Amino acid sequence: MDVGSSDGSAGHDAGADRVVIAQIDPPGGTTVYAISDIHGGYDRVAALLEKNGILSALPQSPGTPQWGAGNALLVVAGDLIDKGPQPIEVIDFLMALETAASAAGGRVVVLLGNHEAEFFVNPTNSKATATDGVDQELAARGIAPAAVADGTDPRGAWLRKRPIGARVGKWFFSHAGNTKGRTLSALDAALRAALDAHSNYDDPELVGVDSILEARDWYTNPTTAPANAKALGVSHIVFGHQPSALGPKGAIATAQSGALFRIDCGMSPLVNDSTGCILRIRHLDANTEVADGLDATGGAPITLWQGP
Repeated sequence: MDVGSSDGSAGHDAGADRVVIAQIDPPGGTTVYAISDIHGGYDRVAALLEKNGILSALPQSPGTPQWGAGNALLVVAGDLIDKGPQPIEVIDFLMALETAASAAGGRVVVLLGNHEAEFFVNPTNSKATATDGVDQELAARGIAPAAVADGTDPRGAWLRKRPIGARVGKWFFSHAGNTKGRTLSALDAALRAALDAHSNYDDPELVGVDSILEARDWYTNPTTAPANAKALGVSHIVFGHQPSALGPKGAIATAQSGALFRIDCGMSPLVNDSTGCILRIRHLDANTEVADGLDATGGAPITLWQGP
């Protein structure tokens, strides 16, 4: 799989090389999976992935997942922390799953969400310090939130290097989805400039109300998403962040003839809209893709979209 930033160069975060917008062109026939907004629901995400064959077995611990999906790609569209009891287990699990997938010929791409970016800005913000916030588990483990937020802690160093968006073939993934009609190169440049100016993520491009990580209801004009997708050079935009967007909570929703997919299904046990959902994108033949919804029962998929 080819991976890089949209202009082919590496970005940086507080001096560390990183990719801002990942570009991935999987080999033909590669299956792509996507989930979002795990929010501290480690037990649920592990069960969801195991039931659908992405894990070959339930892990004995968060750090010992076994990848079972061959050369498939899994995208996690942000919000690993807060609103749930096991955010550190979620981080440890995804860090280990990234390694396990790579060793087995697959790939895991974890993107940032607004909760991670807001935590970098202020590790004692009201979401982080709430009774269901990440700071509660950090305190129980004797880990200073500031050490995670600034990257001194290894988990924080890993989080701060996560991309903000990913273009996978004809599909674009980000947490809130609002690209403001920019091309990939223009979006990459704007986000890179924001990180250069504000390495703690306190920039309107990152945490502003209409940003790619925070925006809500940006898609309500039916011309916006298709225009944004065209500017990016893709056909579909996939986002999380807003569990009631495009349709009822608790299931993946799609709109505008497949231009938009919302994959936040509220899997945290404290949110509890569902026990988790997966968007699966696969090829029926060289010219036809199909997008399915999978749930935590491991039952029959629901076809959401099909087309060239």
